[in-house]
Amino acid sequence: MFKKTACVILVLMTVVLGGCWDNREITNIEIVTGVGIDKTPDGAIEITAQIISPSKSGGSQSSSGYSQNSGSTINITAVGATVSDAAFNLAAKTGKNMLLMHTQLMVISEAAAKDGLGKIWDYFERDHEVNRMMWIIIAKNGTAKSVLDSSPDIENINAVQITDTFDTKVNFGKTAGIQSFKVSELLSEPRTGIVTSVIEPDGLTDLKDMKVEGSAVLVHSKLAGYLDADETRGYLFAANQEYGTILNIANPEEKGRLVAIEVVTSDGKLTAEMKDGKPVLGIEIKAQGNIGDEQGGADLTDENDVKALQSESEALISQNIQLAVMKSQKVFDCDIFDFNGLLYKYHYSDFQKIADNWDELYKNTDIKISVLFQLQRPGVILKPAYKQ
Repeated sequence: MFKKTACVILVLMTVVLGGCWDNREITNIEIVTGVGIDKTPDGAIEITAQIISPSKSGGSQSSSGYSQNSGSTINITAVGATVSDAAFNLAAKTGKNMLLMHTQLMVISEAAAKDGLGKIWDYFERDHEVNRMMWIIIAKNGTAKSVLDSSPDIENINAVQITDTFDTKVNFGKTAGIQSFKVSELLSEPRTGIVTSVIEPDGLTDLKDMKVEGSAVLVHSKLAGYLDADETRGYLFAANQEYGTILNIANPEEKGRLVAIEVVTSDGKLTAEMKDGKPVLGIEIKAQGNIGDEQGGADLTDENDVKALQSESEALISQNIQLAVMKSQKVFDCDIFDFNGLLYKYHYSDFQKIADNWDELYKNTDIKISVLFQLQRPGVILKPAYKQ
């Protein structure tokens, strides 16, 4: 009996442990590092795949749809009526499968974003091999293909060079990064807008010359407009995504001179309550920073000067947040901060009564902004060297 049982177990193990059933040789795949989505003049979908090609160098262009930038990649472009159609046409050009599990970046052109993610996102949601951590960025006033075709300067791969600014959280409060898993999450929450990064090709060919500043706002999955650098910084503070920025404020001791305050920590919190059937919304910020540098020669360690620097920093942060709030309410008519999510979670019954009218209510609701900024230390330098 024992021998029969052992034999059955061994047979079952050979079935379960057959781990190479879906094995693919590396020679039969193309590793995609970046994807570009464009819209053709006739409304078709154009996909550009940036694939790793370490043995290639130099630049060239051929009628077959291949383009070579100065890094270690080759770009392949194909057109289709749907994303799946275009993806299969891409594979047909190389005779290999496109592997998307290592994709770092998706660039979506302004035209395609205005047309809406509804036409392109489902493919990347359904494909089990797509990297859910890839960053999403909008090509403002340009095409996605032009971004991927540009020449990288720091890294050998465009996608890596662009995403490094988000991955290390060193964007200095100028743009809002978002990854694909979060986009999928927000697409299922129609009352919340999507805020993502922006790059401006503007006809340039060198990646370093393209401006990565400001953010794009998508409402109901379609591009509705942009936040500038100050509005983006306000959004990042409120969304608790501010990882470091510079506040240029007035020097309290010398008129016309500036003091740069480096924000080193920030804790942003949204508050949402229901009172008498109406939403009561607020944004609370607690931040800390240091003096980065000073224009002038004053000693800013005096208690009154420290208080003045803290007060000015609070005022500037509050102003940036107010700009983002006003843009979301008066221009986009969309809750980009996800206040509705808090109400849904903590005040479900009351929120259900106003949910259908949320956009209009949000648009006309005052949002209280509270900012507390603490200067950690003025620094070991009391005065600039030339004044000592």
